[in-house]
Parts: sequence; C-alpha cells; structure tokens
Amino acid sequence: MIGTAFQQEVLRKLSDLSPVYIIGGAVRDSLLGFPSKDLDVVTIIPLDQIVNKLSDWGYKPHTIGVHQPTVSLFQGKDRLDIATFSGDLEKDALRRDFTINAIFQDVKTGEIKDPLNGLQALREKRLESCGEAEERFQEDGIRILRLIRFAVRYGFDIAPDTWQAAAKQVSLLRGVALERVTEELAKILMLEEIENALGLLDDLGYFKMYIPELARLKGLIQNQYHTKDAWDHTRRVVKNAPPTVLLRLAALLHDIGKWETASRECYTWGEIKPAAGGYSVNEFNLIGKNLKRWLHINVEVHGGRLDNYPDTIVVKRIKPVLTLPKKHFEMVLNGKRHFLQHERESARLVKEFLTRFRWSMVLPGGTNGERELHFLVGHHMQGTLTFMSELKGEIHSPKTRLKARRFAWEIGWDGQSFNSQRVENLLTLWRADFLGGKQDSEENLYRLEGIQSEIRSACTFLKERAGLLNWKSFEGFAREKGLEAEQFGQFKEQVRKRVMFDDKYSLTDLRFLEKEYNFYCKSESSAWNKHKPRLK
Repeated sequence: MIGTAFQQEVLRKLSDLSPVYIIGGAVRDSLLGFPSKDLDVVTIIPLDQIVNKLSDWGYKPHTIGVHQPTVSLFQGKDRLDIATFSGDLEKDALRRDFTINAIFQDVKTGEIKDPLNGLQALREKRLESCGEAEERFQEDGIRILRLIRFAVRYGFDIAPDTWQAAAKQVSLLRGVALERVTEELAKILMLEEIENALGLLDDLGYFKMYIPELARLKGLIQNQYHTKDAWDHTRRVVKNAPPTVLLRLAALLHDIGKWETASRECYTWGEIKPAAGGYSVNEFNLIGKNLKRWLHINVEVHGGRLDNYPDTIVVKRIKPVLTLPKKHFEMVLNGKRHFLQHERESARLVKEFLTRFRWSMVLPGGTNGERELHFLVGHHMQGTLTFMSELKGEIHSPKTRLKARRFAWEIGWDGQSFNSQRVENLLTLWRADFLGGKQDSEENLYRLEGIQSEIRSACTFLKERAGLLNWKSFEGFAREKGLEAEQFGQFKEQVRKRVMFDDKYSLTDLRFLEKEYNFYCKSESSAWNKHKPRLK
C-alpha cells in the first residue's frame, strides 16, 4: 500500500468501515516511481463520523476548509487528508484538475480505478484537464500555475486545449489568494528544469500581467560583454543558481532594473542648472552623484542617455569647459551600451515587487528573508566592481587580500555580528551571474574562482579574528576620553575596522588607540564645521 506506516495504519482502520480510495499526487507519483509524503483519500463516510472514529482510536483529527472541508491528521512530517464524496468516482474525478491526478487506488484491494484515462496520459506523458479545461481553471485559478509545475517537473507535453484555456484565463490568478500564488511560484522556482518553466510562464503571458519588470527584459539588448538579451541572461542565471527560494528569486530579479537604466553613450555641453528634484543641462535631466558642486558651471557631461526616458542622462564623468561648443548634444557613434546603477534600480523595484506577493511565507527568516533578497539584488554587482582589475588578469597581491577582507566585512557585518552566510549567498549569485552568458566567462572562470577563494579565506580570517578580540582595554580607554552613547559606538566601529582587517593592530596598544582617537576627533570636528548652523 502507498504511504508511511502511520498513514497505512489509519487507512486500514477506515477501510474496514467503508471503501476508501487514495487519490491524486500519491497515486500519480507511485505509478511514476516517485516518493510522496502526503496522502489524499476519499470515502463515503460522513466527516463528522470520521472525526469521531479517529478520536476514538486515539488520533487528533483537524477539520480544515469551509467550502470543501477535509479531515487532516499529522504525525511528524507525515500528513493524511480525508475528504468525503458521493461514491461516484467519475463525478469526483471531474472535480479535479488534471487526469494524471484523477486516478484512484482502493486501499483494501490495491485495485486502480481510472475513470478519465489518466493512466494513458501518464504513459503518453501528456498533461490534460479533467473535462472542460476552462471550467476547471474557473473553479480554481491556481491550477494554471500547477499546470506549469507538473509539465516541467515530469517532462510532460500540455494538451493543446488545456494550454489554450490556461493562456486565455491567466487573469483568473488575480482572484487567487496571494499566499497560494506565492507558494506555487516558490515550488516552480525549485524545479530542476527551471529555464523551461520560466519560458512557459512567459509564453503563457504570466509575467506580462503580473511581473512586467521581467516581461520587458525580453529583447533588451545588452552590452558587448553579453551574448544574450537581458531575459535569456536572466533565465540562465536562475538555472545556474542552486535550488533555494532565496537564491533562485534573487537570480530572477537581479536585473529587473536594466529596462529602466538601459542607455547609450553620449555627450552634452552646457550650464548645470537646478531643476525639479535635481539638476539639468539644456533639456536633459541628470542622474548622478555630487552634481551640486557643478551648479552654474559650464561643463562637458559624459554619460548614458536612457533608452526609455530620452530626456534623462545618467552621468559617468563631468569636467569644466572654458568655452561651450556650438553643438550641445552628441550621441557617440557605436558608443557603449550602459546600464549604469541598474543594481540600485533593481533593488528599488524588488521592494515594490514584494508587496504583490507573500514571499515572507516561503523565504527563510520571513521578513528577514525579504530583506536578504533586497540586499542580494542591490549588491549583486559589488564583487565585479570591487575586483574589476583582478578579473581582467592583474596579479593577486597583498593588496588583493586586504581588498577581499574589506569586501567580506562590508557584506557580512550587520552592525552586531559577522554573517558569513550572507557573503556566501552573494558569491553564489555573483558566480551564477558571471556564467549567465557573458563573453569569455568560461575562459575567465578560474580568475573568478581565485577571487572568491580569497574572499572565503577572508571570511574565515574575520570570524577567527573577531573571536580573539578583547575589548576591555578599549572600553577603559574610551571611558577615560569621556566617550559615551553614540560617540562611543562611532569610535568603536572606527577601531573595529582597523583591527579586523589587519592583525598588526592591537586593542591593547595605547599608542594605536590614541592615534585612532585623534583621527576620530578631527573627523568629528570636520563634520561639526560642515553642518553647524551659521550665525546671522
């Protein structure tokens, strides 16, 4: 009999009272040779009698659901769901989603009952609805996502009428609880053939309707370092990521900001002036850092003009000019393709994306998991940007080792403890991205692996170093200097960075602490002079 010892024990007792049939995924998976943890069964015994009998036998039944109530039993990881039906197997089968899930097995005799030819569908590797496809999806829109999951998991073809009905009614998912949609998407993300699943969801029109940030990556041409458009690259990165919800989801969303930031290299000349919410040159709004310092100065701006917001330029460099040329704007012939600050834009879009689902249900740590997702997406370029010279082939040196320690610290330190798992997650995402269709990635993989090995060594060093530090001398020194509360914390973080990165510094070295204190005082004085109120 299908099921664990606990499940079989309960089913034998119930089958002595009336015919009981195992139905759905457990029968399907048994016939396909897969294990199944949960069992669904049906019987003609009324639910209240089932509850009474199970209680008499010493079990603790739970009645779940309103429209179609089910009696559920739990023991450890085992689960058994018991529903009642009229006794008409074909009528019950027609209420189910797909014919491969409408195969019954008699608990007492082991006999297979197949009113809708589900066995033939299994043999032919075909996924089709039970009865009229449109009716089945209207009964429960989540079946549209289950269609994708089953087709990809088992490598089945989808029957044309079932596919057409799903594509026609994908809007039904708007009426499904966000919790159920999120749970189903999480299961899809864990599939081994995830690339195929993403392709089917795209063909179905799911992304266009529910995650347009992904849909618009399709056909988005990238720079010369990539061999694939932004959508195909994203699918490859997801495939490269290990099957955890956090990393697969981070891979799926890591480049959603590229449509917003896609640009072509250009120059513009003119006076920088204040504009609504920022600064401008001529008819162009500017996005960049430290633009205020150039206010009312004639400059040459080198940057990228946004494809989808052509009145905006993302600044790469600015330099002053004595005389403005006659032309005020020029696109660079065969200029570089840019996605400047796309990781920041991706992180912004992730925050909005999270409001449309319930990912805290399935991410480890709940809302903390959502924060980790946001962090990974927002920092996924940091490794490439930090180690650009090493990736180009520069020889590693003690400077690289120190750079690796700083990188690991910036990623892993959360203000209270060092989180090496966060560093490892970022390294994994970085590697998946690196191998997601970039030019010469396979040839240069050894460079990436060398850098990541250095960073992992840095994590080990930092964890060991943190365990060796004794802050008593520091605390005594700080009290003597009169540092308290916020100032104490600021000074401690300043000293922590020095002693964590380099073991030549010691917390018991008073000359070192004095030198750091003097530097801290100068920094504080400079900050005060910069922000102090001006007397009129």
